[in-house]
Amino acid sequence: MELDFDKIFENYILEWYKAHADEFANPEEMEDKVPDLYEEWADSPCETLGGIAPRQFFERITDPVELVKLLIATGTTGSPCALLLDRIEQVPKCCEELADVVKTSTNKTLVMLAVNLLRNIDRQIPYDIYIKWLLDYGTAKSPAHIDGDIVELVIEILSEKAEVVGDLLLPFVHTASYETKVNLADVLVGYKDNDTVFKLLKELFVEGNNIPLYAGYLGKYGDKRAIDVLRGALDTCNYLEYMEITGAIERLGGEVNTNRDFSDDPYYKALRKVN
Repeated sequence: MELDFDKIFENYILEWYKAHADEFANPEEMEDKVPDLYEEWADSPCETLGGIAPRQFFERITDPVELVKLLIATGTTGSPCALLLDRIEQVPKCCEELADVVKTSTNKTLVMLAVNLLRNIDRQIPYDIYIKWLLDYGTAKSPAHIDGDIVELVIEILSEKAEVVGDLLLPFVHTASYETKVNLADVLVGYKDNDTVFKLLKELFVEGNNIPLYAGYLGKYGDKRAIDVLRGALDTCNYLEYMEITGAIERLGGEVNTNRDFSDDPYYKALRKVN
């Protein structure tokens, strides 16, 4: 019989509220109690589990194959029990099985669960797979289940390890599509002191599709050559862009002496109304 831990917890809550309903003035107060009740339930003997507490039920499972099989069984159609996820993170040997899920599963929900678990455990992360997803996204080679949500997630993960994956990404910068260059920049802004990365960030800023974002990236990257590039846009940018460009220049150690009149700028007017 497959155990539905969400249902078991739901029944626990219902019974608890029946016994304590007169202690709450409104439903909001009852909802605020749920996190505490979950912890209480996790460590309380459960009749459905033969008197074992739910947390103890999972702690008794030591086989990484069995743990990931449970994840696959419950993660393809909904949210697996949080206690199962916690237990998997406590067993680093699950990484090999999780990496296999990442490589072979076509279920988006399950893949995202596996990717997040590998991120939290921080071992055996399949960077090669993530990079392939990133480079192929938007092309005919991209698997159907690898959508924007997954790509956004792997960009976050690769960004956290920019110094590790930077060399792996650099060969693809020159031939990448504009959309892929944007995603590469999100990662490589953390890969310091590299001329290819600086030129990429400069190219995207000059392109002008998202000046505030790439002004911020140039400021964050820390290459003082960007000061002149940024200053070149001060005379034609709008107020919102001006603020980001100014901040980036100052972050790089430069100064801004331009004194423009933004009284007719719609962004300036909107911000004044807010403030």
